[in-house]
Amino acid sequence: MTALRTLLLCLALMILAVPAAHARPAPETVVQDDALFLHGSEEEIQMGLRQARDIGIRRVRLTAGWSVIAPAPTLETVPEGDLADPAAYPRDHWRNLDRAVRLTVEAGMRPMIDIAFWAPRWAINGQPGETTRLRTNIDAAQYARFAEAVARRYAGGYVPNRSLASAIAPAAERRPDANLLESLFGRRKPPVALPPLAQEKALPAVDLFTIWNEPNHSGFLQPQWRREGGRYVPHSPHLYRAMVYAAYPAIKRAAPDSRVLIGGTASGGSSTAGRSGVPPLLFLRAFACVDERLRPVRSGPCGNFERIPGDGWSHHPYSLRTLPDAQPEDTDKLPVASTPRLMRTLRKLVAGGRIEAANATVYMTEYGYETNPPDPKAVFSPRQQGRLLAWAEYLATRDPGVVMWPQFQLRDRPGDPAGPKMRPYGDWQTGLLNADGTPKPAYHEYRTPAFAACRRSGKRRWIEVWGRVRGADEASSVQLQVRTRGAVAAAAAAGWRTVPGGIRPRLRGFRAAQAQESSPGAAITRFIPWRRGLQVRLQWNGDGAQASAGAALTARPCPAAKSRRR
Repeated sequence: MTALRTLLLCLALMILAVPAAHARPAPETVVQDDALFLHGSEEEIQMGLRQARDIGIRRVRLTAGWSVIAPAPTLETVPEGDLADPAAYPRDHWRNLDRAVRLTVEAGMRPMIDIAFWAPRWAINGQPGETTRLRTNIDAAQYARFAEAVARRYAGGYVPNRSLASAIAPAAERRPDANLLESLFGRRKPPVALPPLAQEKALPAVDLFTIWNEPNHSGFLQPQWRREGGRYVPHSPHLYRAMVYAAYPAIKRAAPDSRVLIGGTASGGSSTAGRSGVPPLLFLRAFACVDERLRPVRSGPCGNFERIPGDGWSHHPYSLRTLPDAQPEDTDKLPVASTPRLMRTLRKLVAGGRIEAANATVYMTEYGYETNPPDPKAVFSPRQQGRLLAWAEYLATRDPGVVMWPQFQLRDRPGDPAGPKMRPYGDWQTGLLNADGTPKPAYHEYRTPAFAACRRSGKRRWIEVWGRVRGADEASSVQLQVRTRGAVAAAAAAGWRTVPGGIRPRLRGFRAAQAQESSPGAAITRFIPWRRGLQVRLQWNGDGAQASAGAALTARPCPAAKSRRR
């Protein structure tokens, strides 16, 4: 028996590299930075796209701002014309989005478009006296017309008609939300001079759209709650369901080959009914017209319920001020550590016939960590950022139903002036690059994220090492390297030794797929015996991976008996 064990161990150690070519496709990585890609100069956009491509990102998320593109957005009455036709909108209002889509495709990347915030005055019911961020009781039919116009424009082959440019709204018309966005994104630099309208040519195709953004967030849709029988109950899910019912078929009619995501939910919300946003899992249940036990609800706003369409569920699993593994006290909130709870709920809703089957596929479309510096209020440092992002990606993408992983944003925004309550230093500081374009440490780590943690199996402890090469177009291989933490070497590579192959332990409480040496999607999971003071790193090799070594990692400690709550 001893000889057999020795032989098996030797065979395992003969595996020098683990190929990733035949695994399922890696989750696609998407970056959003509207400040840069919609409001930067053409040269800034092209530079940003190159920087994103260099770290393996292949998708860019863009916002089609309804109130920015709409004709006469400040009027009470609906403008004349067919608002499902992109030619009914002033062509100048499309300019930034057209340019971003065109440059993204020219850079060899793919755009996706959120058909999103905010609404023109003539499409809401409420917010008297306010001129910006209109979002109350949105008219679902009017929204569907705008969604169809966006989809028709970017279905592929659409040629803008110059003669209709500014046919409804004069060029000098004030667009409050456009002015707001320009003031936010134009800090510390003069407004960018737009070039003359380009010669007529067909716009590229966009294959992925999302219906609205964070409908469970009070900043994007209101009212979030309504009083019923002396208590507050969610209301935004019913508003949003009407928007999905109206907009999904309109988009598919205009761009039948596209995928249309629904959800786009924020990870947080208020644990006290009636305040702020609706927590995402509560929002999802009300949206699908089920109770806490996922039994159908057929009364009130759910009286006319029909199975909800969609080609995928979008979610923003932020855990901005906590470590990625921190579970919330309120189990209706869904930070990245709660991804399994989201997946289970979606699959049960599919099984119960409440949502279409494709909606059990999850697209994470927004995530990031702010850093200090530059934001003095941020919890984490630039040196911690890359490892936190890798840890979060590991947690989210273990489930094969997660097919997209995000980065928000590429560049930090300048810090002054101060923004809303949650933005005391101004705008977001989640970029992989500083505001001046210089890289943070996370930029160099982003192409090959890696994570290591202690795992228990009975009385034994193991180090689980996970990593991925992002954007590899060809087969790549990886070597696991280790060293003692106190090793001192003159050369950067000295002190590291390669562990040929790995050991596949039987880990109690682990699903079989998690205890395999190679993971799906150009990724690897390896297990080695735990040893105090041991550091690990992954060395990726091959044309697709550009032969790069990851950062040195010290394994996270073995989890306590009870998971941490926040």
